[in-house]
Amino acid sequence: MKLFRILALAALVISPLAAADIVIIAHPSGVSGLSENEVRNIYLNRNRSATPIEMVQGTDERAAFHSSVTGRTEAQLRSFWAQQMFTGEGEPPEEVSSASAMKSAVANDPSAIGYLMADDVDDSVTVILTP
Repeated sequence: MKLFRILALAALVISPLAAADIVIIAHPSGVSGLSENEVRNIYLNRNRSATPIEMVQGTDERAAFHSSVTGRTEAQLRSFWAQQMFTGEGEPPEEVSSASAMKSAVANDPSAIGYLMADDVDDSVTVILTP
């Protein structure tokens, strides 16, 4: 029981630290001025004002982003998108496998938004939100 409490406390401390390094990015002349709620709605198919780009499952960036912004786990996201596809309401966002692929996808599409660890941002994209 004591070990469980220690692990739970460590998770509470570490989770916000990991999420703090995530930033929302866009094309330098593209989407701007989005709130965290608007970004959440774009990634959950409730707002189509931008094209979301997603990291592949299992990446630290994806876990930190969804923990911080959408509040969903991988299992919840899989269930959500299965329901969206089954009902014909939407398809999951395009997925990329690396920070460089994310930057490239966002830099080449003025309507795209994505997320990266703050250390991975360069001049090819612009930070529009730090959740």
